[in-house]
Amino acid sequence: MRNIYTYLCGAKNTHCEDALFACERFAFVIDGATGVDGCKVTDAFTDAEWYARTFRDTLAGLLKKDASFLSIMRECVRKTAETYDSFLGASQVKDKPSAMISAVRERGGMLEYYCLGDAGIVLRDREGGVRYLLDERLVKLDEALLLQMKKIAREEGLPFLETFPRIVPQILQNRARMNKAGGYGALAHTVEGLDTAVMGSVPIAGLKDVLLFSDGFAEAYDLFGLYKSPAEMIADVAENGIVQAVKKLHAAQNSDPACEKFSRLKFRDDMSVVYARF
Repeated sequence: MRNIYTYLCGAKNTHCEDALFACERFAFVIDGATGVDGCKVTDAFTDAEWYARTFRDTLAGLLKKDASFLSIMRECVRKTAETYDSFLGASQVKDKPSAMISAVRERGGMLEYYCLGDAGIVLRDREGGVRYLLDERLVKLDEALLLQMKKIAREEGLPFLETFPRIVPQILQNRARMNKAGGYGALAHTVEGLDTAVMGSVPIAGLKDVLLFSDGFAEAYDLFGLYKSPAEMIADVAENGIVQAVKKLHAAQNSDPACEKFSRLKFRDDMSVVYARF
């Protein structure tokens, strides 16, 4: 990969629970998931921030090895979990931090990819073809939560965002299904479920560019409809840059601060984006 561009931004000024890494051989974005019970045992602002940052540092080292993506992810999860468990009180935390990831790596003339959770990848080939890679299981669970929030807001006359505390029990139920049948996949504290990721490879020779992003940036396409397709999204980033795309998304979010028109769990999410050419 070459001509690599990255963007990382927290939704708040205090911290960012996304992380990223990019070099000529590999790149990835990580979206840490906050524990809704508010427990914190690490020295970071939140345990989710700690998890994303620690996983990033560990994975960046492990991806230098000539091993399969899956075996590297398993090793990285084990190492990160062991470090987390060393913190006082970690064993008592019920809603432990987790994360979503999208990653690519050049290996043997192929571009390998790995998507777990709702972080996505757009691949564009030299003939204009586009492939959108996304593990949709968590997306569908979140859509059900949003429908429940809308129902509560409509029936009880509440502002949409004020209904969030009411769905926390359902969020915890969903997280209890993490990396289990009927649930969703995520980087967590055991290796179960890591083999359910969207995985594969494509020849590098035919590729033009790649875009990796967390769900905070994906809203530009899948929620606000600023792009009609993933092809339009990667084309805009390629021509005008990530920052301009983020500005468009921020403007759309600012136009709907109460999340009434474009339903989402929070006004603005952390964002991590990597764009690179081949």
